[in-house]
Amino acid sequence: MKKVILFILVFAFTPGLVIAGSVAMRDYNLLSTGMSEAEVLYRLGPYDHETVTYGRFYTIFQKTWFYIPDREETSNKRWITEIQFNDRGLVTGLDRYRAH
Repeated sequence: MKKVILFILVFAFTPGLVIAGSVAMRDYNLLSTGMSEAEVLYRLGPYDHETVTYGRFYTIFQKTWFYIPDREETSNKRWITEIQFNDRGLVTGLDRYRAH
């Protein structure tokens, strides 16, 4: 648990230093609904983009992380991965589709 917290702290304060890129299928298969944000960060690393939907009183209602491949990646690695989280930070949905 200490490693996960350290990992999150390191990447939370250095967001511009790391680019996530695409997620390998073997890593995608390790994800499941009910996982926490920390578990996803531990397995995949930081995400490329995040969207947040707010509910009443500006509390987070839903969050989606995107892992987007580099333009230089080969065609078999060009998959976009979306991970949806609920207001408690637990995975509620996983999606993966080919980038054009």
